[in-house]
Amino acid sequence: MPAPTQPVNPPAVHGKGGVLCVSTTRAGTVAPVALITEWSLDRTSDKVETTALGDTTKTYVKGLDNAQGTFTGQFDSTDDTLFEAAESGDGCQIEIWPDGASEACFKGPAWLDVSIKGGVSAAVTIDGNFSANGSWTRTPWGAVGP
Repeated sequence: MPAPTQPVNPPAVHGKGGVLCVSTTRAGTVAPVALITEWSLDRTSDKVETTALGDTTKTYVKGLDNAQGTFTGQFDSTDDTLFEAAESGDGCQIEIWPDGASEACFKGPAWLDVSIKGGVSAAVTIDGNFSANGSWTRTPWGAVGP
């Protein structure tokens, strides 16, 4: 049997058009965060091994989904949103738009941690880490187009 035909590759998406939005509470309205330079999102899920005697390879069943990630940016001295979200007793909402010109996004409630750093020869920057605080959803690229 021959290999399948390679599909035509769609255009790549550049990260410069992405948008990260955060609310200050779990029920709050999200707003774009300025000066973000990089983000990541990990949507892994638990796998539990179910291998039994006589199996020829390991087997697994899927457990719970996860959503966690990071972001980095320049410190915005005019906006306390990230620090308020990190201090929120019920978490916050996060939305990640890989391309702000598209309707595709990842979003959900999260627990947020934020750190700030600076130095004699460095700009002041912020780093954030977030973990799911409920179910996350996504609007797929194929549903709305790039």
